[in-house]
Amino acid sequence: MKKSSFLVFLDIFVNLIVCISLCSGAVQEDRKVYIAYLGSLPAFPMDAPRNQGAEFAYGSGHINPVKAIDPGLVYDNIKGDNIRFLCCIGYDEGSIKNIAGNNTSCPKNSTKVLPRDFNYPTLTALVPAGKPFTVNFHRTVTNVGIARSTYNATITTLSEPEIKVVPQVLSFKSLTEQKSYNVIVSGKALGETSMVSGTLIWSDGTHNVRSSIVIHTYEGVRGAV
Repeated sequence: MKKSSFLVFLDIFVNLIVCISLCSGAVQEDRKVYIAYLGSLPAFPMDAPRNQGAEFAYGSGHINPVKAIDPGLVYDNIKGDNIRFLCCIGYDEGSIKNIAGNNTSCPKNSTKVLPRDFNYPTLTALVPAGKPFTVNFHRTVTNVGIARSTYNATITTLSEPEIKVVPQVLSFKSLTEQKSYNVIVSGKALGETSMVSGTLIWSDGTHNVRSSIVIHTYEGVRGAV
């Protein structure tokens, strides 16, 4: 492993271990602990305008362990979606069983699952160049913050694209309660290697749950379709 690659790995690994350690010690025993992938942990946003890659240049930024202890809302990773996606991209049943660790098999007549359909905080889609687009993202969040809480959606974007959130308010009555919402992104035709973006923030006044929204026409990021 090259020194630069090792340093990047070490930076990510150390941050993850510290974050998990802090979260494990801070969460009460009667609270369900969610250990999510790095992309869903609260982070410090990087300065995207300084890089032409914009959102693709910085990802989620460095982990913020303090906020990760109390994220407010989390996006559960659903095992069934992962299995269907692997089946759709050509994994055979032997490989699926090895990955799942059991006798799981590919469901028959299952609908195609794209990366953008996963229940991730990030909302990213690849669209054809030269055509107007409309993309719908469906997401489900779980309340792990305050039992009785109300989150309001705020969208930040430039003139393009047009972004709508339905519903714009999520009201929870208990912990671990789940609510779903849709984000509809539409806009004019984009040129080759173009990208438009925005930000969705769900806030209850205490927690701010941020999601990046990116629509692009180039396949520069693997899996962003």
